Parts: sequence; C-alpha cells; structure tokens
Amino acid sequence: MDANGLAEMAYVMPQTATNVILPFLLGVSMHHGVFIHGEWHNYAPSIVVGHFSFLFVLLAFRIVRGSGVVSQIVVETAVSTSIYFLGLFLSIAVYRLFFHRLRAFPGSRLASLSKLWHVWMCRTSKGHRVLQAWQQEYGSIVRTGPNEITLFHPAAFEFLDGIKNENTRSDWHDMLHPRSGAIFTRDKNAHKARKRVWESALGSGALPHHYESLKRHVRVLESMVSEYGETPVVVNDLLHWFAFDSMGDYGFGQDFGLMRERKWSRAATNLHSSLSVLGYLSPAIWVCILAFFFMPGLWKVKHWFQMIEFGDNCVEKRKKEQLSGHVDIVSAFIRDHEKHGEDEIHNPDMTLSGEAAVLLVSASETIAPTLITLLYFLARHPEHAAKIQKELEGVDTTDPQALSVLPHLTGTINEGMRLLPAAMSCNPGSRVSPPQGLNIDGTFIPGGVKLCASRYSIGRLEMAFEEPESFIPERWYSRPELVKDRRAFVPFGVGRTSCVGRNVALAALRLVTACFLSKYHIRFAPGEGIPEAVERDLKDGVVSQPGKLVLIFKSRTSAPD
Repeated sequence: MDANGLAEMAYVMPQTATNVILPFLLGVSMHHGVFIHGEWHNYAPSIVVGHFSFLFVLLAFRIVRGSGVVSQIVVETAVSTSIYFLGLFLSIAVYRLFFHRLRAFPGSRLASLSKLWHVWMCRTSKGHRVLQAWQQEYGSIVRTGPNEITLFHPAAFEFLDGIKNENTRSDWHDMLHPRSGAIFTRDKNAHKARKRVWESALGSGALPHHYESLKRHVRVLESMVSEYGETPVVVNDLLHWFAFDSMGDYGFGQDFGLMRERKWSRAATNLHSSLSVLGYLSPAIWVCILAFFFMPGLWKVKHWFQMIEFGDNCVEKRKKEQLSGHVDIVSAFIRDHEKHGEDEIHNPDMTLSGEAAVLLVSASETIAPTLITLLYFLARHPEHAAKIQKELEGVDTTDPQALSVLPHLTGTINEGMRLLPAAMSCNPGSRVSPPQGLNIDGTFIPGGVKLCASRYSIGRLEMAFEEPESFIPERWYSRPELVKDRRAFVPFGVGRTSCVGRNVALAALRLVTACFLSKYHIRFAPGEGIPEAVERDLKDGVVSQPGKLVLIFKSRTSAPD
C-alpha cells in the first residue's frame, strides 16, 4: 500500500470511530446505564428536549470547530445521530425479546417490543377487542407490553386490589401530574387521606341529598322522553345530558343545563372528546404525557386541558359561594382544603384540580354508557323488562332503598355491567407488583411488573360463568350455579381502591330504569338501523362509548303490541 493509501486509512479509521462506533456504543450505554433503570414516563418531554438540544449543540460545535463544508458536517452529524439511536433501540429490542425477565410469558412479540404496538392496535378505539383476541390466542396470563402482564383470570381483581396484596398503582395514575387526587395519586398515604374526603362527601349523611338531586333530574329526563310520544328517540345524547346535569348538581352544586337547553355544552363535548382520544393513547402513558407537553393546543388534546380548566372554574365558582349547608361533593373538597391548607402532602390547589377532573369523569362518563347499554339489553330482551315491571307493582319507584331490594332489577343491572362494563380495558385499575413478586395460581410474576386486567374479557370467561355470552339476570339471585367464580364480577372494584360512588351510581341506574319501565314498554325503533349497533360500534376509551341506540317508548296505558 502506498503512502496515499496509508494516509487515507489513517483518516478514515478515526472518522469511523467518531461517527459510527462511538455513537453506537453510546446508545447501548444509555440503555443499560440509564433507561433500563426506574421509570421514565414523567421525564419523556425532558428526554426528547434533551436529545434535540444535545444534537443542536453538537452540530453547532462541529460547524464552528470544523473546516469542512457545512452540508457535509450536517450529514455526518445526522449519520452519527442515527447510529446512536440504532444502538439505543437495538439494545432495547434485544433485551426485551431475549433477556427480559418476562421473556418466557406468552404474548405478542411486537407488544413485547413496545407499547406503541398496543396503541396502534387500539387506533380504532377497539381496545377491548384487541385484549379479547390476545386472551383467546395466548391464555389467561399474557405479556401485553415490555414490562406488562394482563390477567384474564377470575381472581384478577383480587390479585390486583385484594386486602392482602402489596401492589402499588401504575404509571397510568400519573396522567394528571402534577395534579393529584384520590385516583390520580400513587402515594398510598395521600390516597387514603383523599378517599376519606370522598367517603365523607358520599356518606350516609349526604346520600339523601344526592338522591333528591338524582330524582329531580330523572323527572326532567322522563318529561323529555314523554315529549317524543311513540316516535323514535336517540337515547345516547339524552342519557349523557342527564348524567352530566346530575353530576353538576350533586357534584358541583351547579346547573349545567344540558337537558334544559336540549343540546351539548362545550364543556360536556370537551369531556367526551378528550376521553375518546386518551382511551387508545393511554396504554402507553408516556405518549399521553408527550402529547400534553408538545401539543396542548392541538387536536383533541386541547379538549383535555379545556375539560380540566372547566373543572377548575367550577371549583373557583363554588369557593366564592357560601358553603354552609351545601352537601355537594366539591364543597366537601373545599372545606377539607380550607381546613388543612398547606399541611396537605401535595399542593392543595393541584389536589382540588385533580379531584374536580375525577368528579367530571367518574360521576357522568361512567353512568351514561351504563344506562345506554342497560336500555339496550331491556329492549333486546323484553321478557326481562316484563319481569322488572312485575316487581315494580306496588313499589315506590322514586325510592332508591325500595328499588335496591328488587332481585330482577338488580340482576339485570349486574348482567348489563358484566357484559358491557363502562370501563372495559381498565387502565385505571392497573397496578405494579411488589418487590418480592407474587404468585398467581402457580405462575410467578416478578416484582416491579405492571399488572392489568380487562373487565370486558373477564366478564365473559367460561371458567367464571356458565353461558358467559348470554344475558341471564337470574344468575345473580335465583340461579347462582351460573356463576362459577363470583370474584370475576367486581364492577366497582375491591379493597382499598374500590369506588366510593357505588351507592350514587346504582341509585341513578335503578331510578332511571324504574321510571321508564313503570311507564313504558321499551322497543327498538323499526327502520332505524341495526339494534346491534350498540355493541358493533362500541368504542373503548377511558370509559366506553356505546354505538347509536334508537328506541321507542310506548306508553303502558296504550294498546299492547
């Protein structure tokens, strides 16, 4: 080799080391030295900004110190950056597929690589179908993410939230960070303190007031339905308006006026819209956090912040009013805030904001879809509606306590919630296994693993229910043999994280159902599309969004069908 050749080699080798080998090794080192340890979802924006900032500084430094053409320096920097990311992502992929402690668990290989695959699979808002397909293909304990296991087991909710478990809440509960609250906190002590406030706001002393609020809105809802006579009614909007107005009354002590105005308000639309998009992004919570940071004013993401702002404004409005004598939920939050103030574990204002957001979602967006699917099942199975109508004879249909002891009414509500739960994929119910891990029917789950459970799939397990796809309300009272494992049905959760709003939610379901069935025969509207659209077009967001339901409410005093 001549002198020129040796000189060229002497130049190329250090260039190769600088532009290829070192970036690749740096990427591998970043994975094993940094990102493989701990949780990074809350730092996702900082990581992105940090990488782009470093790239900009590196490029500027090379241009200032270099003697070559700028375009060549830009290309070399781009190549080095690409090699860095190649080393980083290749290292991540190899580790997750071949060396991760969950590598032996069955599941989608692409989901094991990245939760982005799960997000992509849920892009049509059919996440419940995605999980159902994975359960049918892989079994009852499935790896659904790099560090995530989804349980399709009758006792899944006991394993996640039972009294004896030591699990902690998952990254999903950081969605409102830095806001917090009973749901949006991972601190057990903070959750316990916040839940006490919720229990006070929804306790026995407050329930009669909340029931009166519900009854007022049920009367308004029924008067709206009566105006239609026997013409078809699209009930989806009406029930969402009812749930939103009811929540505004007993939750915030305010009149939101959707039923009065007969239209969606901007606040209700924002709430509905934001939950729809977050539903399929939330399997990868870091994607939500990036969207919140980089595009808060774009697409449906802006509706999320507008929803939070609306809740904050409702709280501020309530603060300015005289609270003595008021028993709405947010007044209890405000009184607790004024009592403890800066003694709270978290920023008091951020806690109030977080609780307002929880109230908006949990008190309206769960009741509405449950009512829609309940009416759907009653129209689809008129024989069960007839049984409830028989039960209602001689009963005060405005008394939640009297309605609570009617077995077929309760069984029908339970069966509706089993087959089409309001929260189907249950990211809010996800947990992290304790450091020592846990054993599930002989299968050991390592510590620090995210655990999920799909209510939709578990409610249809053959190992938990006889004829799991059939609508049989009697399984809940007169035919208990049809329930093989009662642990599979916990619509309001179990243990310390169970829903404190259970009584109000059930009262709303019973009051609306009893009101309608005491006065009407409920039928599908002919020529208005396929009744099964409720299930066919069902979308799985943070809460479910049933498809269009068009009904006819035929007066029971008119001639029979």
